[in-house]
Amino acid sequence: MRVRGIAGTVLVSCALVAAPAGLGLAAQAHDPQHAAADKAKPPAEMAAKDHAMMAEREKMMAGMKAADQQLDAVITKMNTASAMQQPAATAAVVTAMVTQSRTMRERMMKMRQGMMQHLMEHMQAGPASMAACPMMKPMADTKP
Repeated sequence: MRVRGIAGTVLVSCALVAAPAGLGLAAQAHDPQHAAADKAKPPAEMAAKDHAMMAEREKMMAGMKAADQQLDAVITKMNTASAMQQPAATAAVVTAMVTQSRTMRERMMKMRQGMMQHLMEHMQAGPASMAACPMMKPMADTKP
């Protein structure tokens, strides 16, 4: 019986301490001056980041195209190899494919982290910032 009384007192005390803190956070969230100060980046800086991400994407796409061309060359060698050279040529193709796969996965993971951070910055800056991002335009064009 005494334990219940102590537990109830502790619970009420915690609620009394937490309530003002929660109200203060709620007031800050709805305060227009506070919201304006929370803007992530000025529009010019955000646009520069948008263009840098697009350039990085284009660089990755060019790298993928070059990797495909290199793989095509190794496959052509494999297909034209004599019976004695066939196992080594096939091993070269497999090695090239595995290397390209690992490289691409590492690049994509790095880019994904950057993209997620970039999107969070747009979300903090507001809906107009997200709509103006060139990375979002292809996704907006595919909506029905």
